[in-house]
Amino acid sequence: MVRKWLPIGVATITGVLVLLGYLIPGFATLPYLGRAVPLRDVLVEWAVILGAFALILGALSILRVHGSRVVEARRGWFNSLVLLIVALLGIIPGLLGPQSVPAQMAWKYVLGPAGAALAALVVFTLTLAAFRLLRTRFSLWAVLFLVVVGVALLGSVPLVGLGWLTSVRSWLVNVPGMAGMRGLLLGVALGTIVMAVRVLLASERPHSES
Repeated sequence: MVRKWLPIGVATITGVLVLLGYLIPGFATLPYLGRAVPLRDVLVEWAVILGAFALILGALSILRVHGSRVVEARRGWFNSLVLLIVALLGIIPGLLGPQSVPAQMAWKYVLGPAGAALAALVVFTLTLAAFRLLRTRFSLWAVLFLVVVGVALLGSVPLVGLGWLTSVRSWLVNVPGMAGMRGLLLGVALGTIVMAVRVLLASERPHSES
């Protein structure tokens, strides 16, 4: 009984205190280094520290699982070895600091090209999806989707005689694109609020075993 309700009580009380700290100015302040610190900030700082330790435990768990697979030469050991080597190499720039030379080189020669390749893959996938959509379901919305994709792609390329597409692309990105993005963000915000309320009311118990 205690194992079931203790995590629920801690999560609910903590969530309510943090929520009241954001809604009510000056709610529940604590003396800290000669000044008053909101209890909300203290709880959030504790959560950040716990999250850091959870990240460390997750890394140690990955090291244990994949390390044992490599040592015992089980199926997929080579993929586990590559994962461990890349993970260890990725830790080094972080330990040296974001302004260090290895961190800057990792950003410039690894993360930047990987992001560009991923963006190019997304563009290729959207173009292929547009043509497949026309083959399987020819409709006005399919044609509109293909036109938007074409304008967005051609408008970002400096072609002679097609400079007017740049302004059309800017309008598509800033007006309907931004409206869609705001709708998605509102949906995510509402979903987050609903899930938070369910956790506070103990309808959802991600922090409990049952």
